Amino acid sequence: MSSSTKLNLFLVLMVPIFSSLGDLSEISGDESQDTERNSELSEEQRWHLMARDLYRHVKMLRDLQFERDFPETMNMTEFESVRINTPVLKASDRCLARNFSSYHCLQRIHSILTWYRENWSFIERENLTPELVKTTKLGTTRLLEAVQSKLQGEASEQTSSAPLEATSAWTRKTLVHSLLFHLTQVSIDASRALAYMSRRSSAGRPVEP
Repeated sequence: MSSSTKLNLFLVLMVPIFSSLGDLSEISGDESQDTERNSELSEEQRWHLMARDLYRHVKMLRDLQFERDFPETMNMTEFESVRINTPVLKASDRCLARNFSSYHCLQRIHSILTWYRENWSFIERENLTPELVKTTKLGTTRLLEAVQSKLQGEASEQTSSAPLEATSAWTRKTLVHSLLFHLTQVSIDASRALAYMSRRSSAGRPVEP
């Protein structure tokens, strides 16, 4: 069965397909309920589930595009030298437990996700599975809106980078791979940060401002 057939089967049955359960276990936490069905969860728990779902979808897009556009390549580490730099969360963004700040971390999550949404057209033009592309974009928007509500309307710092260009088929493919690869990492790091906030909130401990 081809990869596209498998993915279409997923979309029909709504059964998650993951290439690595190890990756999922790192960010999933203890929650197993669907985001839409959990009105009793705290807002931090809901955000964590949103980020976890975003990770699942963008990782699937990343793997689908890589398998389609680079079929002769065994793994993604071979692309490290050609991968284009796009925004990711860094230690200075204060999303790690050792220097965690809910305000600064949420600001950066919001800013970085905004940047990816603004450049989403590069992914939309790639003729990947439309339903999955739409679902991933919607998941990004939902998480952005949730974080924005916590920031109480304050504008996050704008994330800047060099303008993206795709002047050939090769640069287009590597650009889209870079976007999906780094957005996958952003969603992992965001999910871990939001899980940390959720655990502290559930334990009745204040979350660092």
